Amino acid sequence: MRIEIDKLVEIQKVVECQVEIGGVDRDSISLRFGYWNRLTDSDLEKVKEILGHRSIELQLVDEDEDCGELWDYKVWYNPFQ
Repeated sequence: MRIEIDKLVEIQKVVECQVEIGGVDRDSISLRFGYWNRLTDSDLEKVKEILGHRSIELQLVDEDEDCGELWDYKVWYNPFQ
């Protein structure tokens, strides 16, 4: 999956933290915000709008006593959205 750098910059401005991109497979990527932060509902809606015809899904990566909950988001192309 591909995503334009302009969209990533726009997303970073909305969420006001560092955005890290990871590869999942050829059809999807992962986005991590800050230090494994979970987005607010309003920020997530703005990110969905920026992504256009792509779906985004919250994923709990890990949870432990030291770090707490670690979140990232799986993003994939969805032409039916």
